Amino acid sequence: MELNKAYVQEVADAIAAILNIDVTIVDKNLVRIAATGIYKRLIGEQLPKGCSYEYILRSKQPNSIVERSLDHKCSNCSHVNNCFEISNIGYPIISKTEEILGVIGLIAFNKEQKKHIDSNYSNINLFLNKLSSLLAGNLVYETTIKDLFLKNEEIENIINSLNIGIILTNKNLEIQHYNKRFLEITGINKDLINLQSMESIFENFSFDKNTEHLITTLKPSISSSEEQYMIQIKENTINSDLKSYIFQINKYSSEILNAYHILEEKEIVSFDSLTGKNISIINAITLSKQVAKSNIPILISGEMGTGKESFARAIHNYSNCKSNFISADLKTIPENSMEMELYGYDSTRENDTLQNKIGKFELANSGTLFIKEISKLPLHLQPKFLETITSQKYRRLSSDKDLNLNCRIIASSTIALSSLVEKKLFLKELYDTINIVPINLPPLRERIDDIENLSSQMLDKYCALLNKPKMKLNNDLLEIFRNYQWLGNIRELENIIEYLVNISEDKVIGPNLLPNFFDNMSFNDFNESDIVNINFEINNSLKDLTENFEKYVLLKYIEKYGDSTKSKKKISDLLEINLSTLYRKLYRYGIC
Repeated sequence: MELNKAYVQEVADAIAAILNIDVTIVDKNLVRIAATGIYKRLIGEQLPKGCSYEYILRSKQPNSIVERSLDHKCSNCSHVNNCFEISNIGYPIISKTEEILGVIGLIAFNKEQKKHIDSNYSNINLFLNKLSSLLAGNLVYETTIKDLFLKNEEIENIINSLNIGIILTNKNLEIQHYNKRFLEITGINKDLINLQSMESIFENFSFDKNTEHLITTLKPSISSSEEQYMIQIKENTINSDLKSYIFQINKYSSEILNAYHILEEKEIVSFDSLTGKNISIINAITLSKQVAKSNIPILISGEMGTGKESFARAIHNYSNCKSNFISADLKTIPENSMEMELYGYDSTRENDTLQNKIGKFELANSGTLFIKEISKLPLHLQPKFLETITSQKYRRLSSDKDLNLNCRIIASSTIALSSLVEKKLFLKELYDTINIVPINLPPLRERIDDIENLSSQMLDKYCALLNKPKMKLNNDLLEIFRNYQWLGNIRELENIIEYLVNISEDKVIGPNLLPNFFDNMSFNDFNESDIVNINFEINNSLKDLTENFEKYVLLKYIEKYGDSTKSKKKISDLLEINLSTLYRKLYRYGIC
């Protein structure tokens, strides 16, 4: 008996759409027959010898890799040094005659996906158990997908654990499933929901394939409340006959940030966590505290990874403003949509095909708007941006109604804006306006005396996260750190510390645990601008020098284009390498 490849691919796509976790399904010969995400292009290839799925095939038992770098089952895998999975959970697919048919696995490539798997571990196991039975039973396709989407009790457990309202519908928008949080948010009696459609519950409910979200109210027949709701839309098309929709519902007024996934779950940053002995960092903290409680614009400058966003958050938390901190990363927003992202869109005009969109200025109302990489603001938008922050008024696109700007503007840049002004690539008046309070953050290589304290803070953080006893670095390793160039600055240091805490079994960490991609060659005699002129008298091999240059190039590309998935695809195209190769190199060099 063999699994139907087309069928299992559709199932994999369905799971990924619901759980937002990548899926791989392999047959009994360890051949990948279905996959989502970055593994999709590897369909048809055999998994490496010694991998965890081989263990599952042999034992016929479920297995999970909670922390790849710590799991002994990964040590025998021939691909262990090139793997960029953080964790995974696999379940055997076994026929009624006890024949092993394959393995279905959920894979975490980032911390958010890992957290989701960890917090729903038992429910996901139950879900995979049910699903493996359906796959092995060779049930009719429509029945399987219907069970998967609409009737599976394990899915109900998972979506009921979410802190957002969820509705699942069929292609006709008839409600098939919803979670408890949706009832709590709307206050609707569940007896009014069953077998109804979205149009019968929400006012003016209509959208097309380009619609990402709606702002609407409940129909008077459902509720007398005039509360507005933000509804995000995700279409899942299995084939022309079977289509479903996933809707995320939040209150427009108080939970708008969740609907947009803008305010990430981040630790509260205070100036206490930004302490240092370096005079430049002490001056930056002192100045930040002095201006935090006012409302004047601030410009934070510094190399990539020096902690500009941490400073912005500390200023926000130290100020009298306790409302939203909204971040707009201009290097990741396409130029043709940047104006709409900042100002929003009003679709009240007749026959308007676009939906209402809330801009960053509006999201930051009564809070702080952090403009990351303001150097990326297009020249043609700079006069409008200047007018907005000087007049304290703005309009949504396609609207004639002025709205009051009631937020603090903090901007950051890795590029010296003064040089762009000289080249007439940045408006001088705008530069003068946002540069009222300039805060310059030094690179880590100029903060040698702070490296021990920073490392200690990061060690405490990751030991706590991983439930490990307190650790420290020995003097040899600290000396290596003090002589390292740290092109990625604090972010690179944190990546290294996280790696060391993960793999160390001792309370004192030494240089022997440094990853292969970490080179302790000192760059203190060089500037970034002349790194290409590598001093060949340094006692390093050609391989060492080449790898350091490769790391430098990747850092510069990430700095220029960003670290989003879309940006990494662009970088891989520019460098003419596969995306998977780029991911391996970024992981190897501890960049992101």
